[in-house]
Amino acid sequence: MLPKKYLQRIESFLSKNDLEQTIKGYTEDRVCSFRINTLKSNQEEVESFLYSQGIAFTKAPFLSLAYIIDKKDEFTLKGSDFFYEGKIYVQGLTSQIPAILLDLQKDMRVFDITAAPGSKTTQMSAIMENTGLIVACEKHQIRYYKLMHNIKLQGTTNIESRKVDAEKLMSELKKESFDAILLDAPCSAEGRFKLDNERSYGFWTLTNIREKALIQETLLEASIPLLKKWGVLVYSTCTLAPEENEGVINSILAKHPNLKLEKIELPEMPFVRPGITSFEGMTYNSDIENTVRILPSHMTEGFYLAKIRKV
Repeated sequence: MLPKKYLQRIESFLSKNDLEQTIKGYTEDRVCSFRINTLKSNQEEVESFLYSQGIAFTKAPFLSLAYIIDKKDEFTLKGSDFFYEGKIYVQGLTSQIPAILLDLQKDMRVFDITAAPGSKTTQMSAIMENTGLIVACEKHQIRYYKLMHNIKLQGTTNIESRKVDAEKLMSELKKESFDAILLDAPCSAEGRFKLDNERSYGFWTLTNIREKALIQETLLEASIPLLKKWGVLVYSTCTLAPEENEGVINSILAKHPNLKLEKIELPEMPFVRPGITSFEGMTYNSDIENTVRILPSHMTEGFYLAKIRKV
């Protein structure tokens, strides 16, 4: 049973229909999705492989390189040589959106602040066609090993990995040296709750939310000086908590008038909602409506996205 306090909170900022959808999303088995690794394969080869294995598929309407298959076929997919050769990467649909929003081009300099296990890092490398430079930071040893494994498996050559605390690294990097920055922030993971798995939500507390929000704002604040003028920073979490989402963005906008929120539009994606502009008596910057919250569903985990431009 989800914590009563948690249910009261989300009821305060979700409509009745969205609350019902969120609870339903916590009970549903999510689809298996993956993307083509364009450094090693292409659409024709991937679809030929799927047909040969008898795996039915659909293409994600909002992600050109993403495919959706039935959960029952995930074992076959992950047991295939195709998977172990790094020609595809199994990755949630919402997880694939941040890299798309960064407007990446060849030869850019990109900073991935909390990179492990490398899902988005290697996706960015493929978009950039192994050109330019991606600095990927991860401080935890085991997660760093996972990052290194995926970098090698995916055939990326433009990623410079750093096993170091992100805040320390950011204090040492040259100001305005990155065209794009991704902060997929550590969070309270409310978007990943599963009603049949108490371990997924048993750790939930308001204290954890407040602690995560502090970490998120600290990392975001430290990253702003590293972004070039006209550069893009994408902030994302897999939680619904306003303190970790709109609250963090509101605080950063108040401190940095040279930051603007660009409107995120995902018209073909279900259960996308604009950012809220008030919570528990606090009014946020009205531009925060340009951010998006994605509700949990059979297609997506709960997610939050903000696209920030330095002007």
